[in-house]
Amino acid sequence: MSTMPSILLVGLGGAGCGMVSRIAKNLPSVVRVALIDTDASILNTTDGQEAFQIGRPLTRGMGTAGEVAVGLAAVEADEPTLRRLFNGYSLVVMVTGLGGGMGSGGAAPLASIALDAGATVLSFATIPFSHEGERRKRQATEALEKLAVKSHGLVVVENDLLALQVAADASLSAAFSAADEWIAGSLRALASVFTPGALVPVDPAALKTILEKPGSPTLFSYGVGEGSGAALIAAKAACDSSLAHGPGAITKVGSLFVQVTGGLNMSATDAFEAVSIIRKKFGGEKTTLLGACVKPELGDRVEVAVLGASMPVPKPAAKTKKGAKGADINQPLFVFATDESIRRGIFGNTPLTFRDGEDVDVPTYIRRSVRLTPAS
Repeated sequence: MSTMPSILLVGLGGAGCGMVSRIAKNLPSVVRVALIDTDASILNTTDGQEAFQIGRPLTRGMGTAGEVAVGLAAVEADEPTLRRLFNGYSLVVMVTGLGGGMGSGGAAPLASIALDAGATVLSFATIPFSHEGERRKRQATEALEKLAVKSHGLVVVENDLLALQVAADASLSAAFSAADEWIAGSLRALASVFTPGALVPVDPAALKTILEKPGSPTLFSYGVGEGSGAALIAAKAACDSSLAHGPGAITKVGSLFVQVTGGLNMSATDAFEAVSIIRKKFGGEKTTLLGACVKPELGDRVEVAVLGASMPVPKPAAKTKKGAKGADINQPLFVFATDESIRRGIFGNTPLTFRDGEDVDVPTYIRRSVRLTPAS
């Protein structure tokens, strides 16, 4: 007897649709996949996935040309259709690339529609490479702040970090495969909560205790281990993952969800030892949920996915002089580091200094994605 999927996975824009399409084939049946874009040529190459072309009167079936206003207008134009799409799902996972028009303009309003439908919203957003220019980086930063307060959880993947995950001579597709695996691992972990037969089950409703309110600073990490002690290897890999240590990432959270998935040889003790390592690294003093699932096809491989969050902390009200305008109550509860503060450091507030098309105030290893090796 088939049941309605419990998770809706949405790919938004060219980057989001591409990533979701690549991982969709290997996801369990509890995940429904939907691809959303204005560009018909992108949706026509999505290998049979359910597609929603929006904003046709605005773009005539083409892209947004990088215009944020067009992405926003496209979502607003097809809002009734999108509202019907989100009805009935307890968890919505949205994957998008920020910097262009569709992701930057449409991600926050789309997340807002999912919130209105009563879903817990977890967003994954990629940030442009440094060499893609200041305009795209600025649009991504502004969109990130808006998306953060409309998502219960927001995982940010820096494209510059992707390039550092593979060998220097590896293809760009290899870097994006790493991001695919990270997001696919998290989806498999979340999906296992809704799949019967877990070694250590988790109540699906309990996930709401991790992502309690929109705007929660979010931690996500993922690790894999194989062979003897695979669960501990995977847990340590999750602790060291660049996902948990990138610019703007938080390192300690109040609530944690740890999902450990392995082959027939994995025991509950292995899972408990793995979660002990994760808690020591990331916290989880308020709430820690452990889920463990056995999948024979994994053999001696173990996957550990970590999702954590802390309650948003409102900024203290600024003292104002008599008659002065008070603080904006709609101001985001937290913001991410800007491109300038991350890459330009003390030069963040100074004019850009370009030589041969490069901002020379930015460290060379960041500008050129030089892979750094640990000191021996």
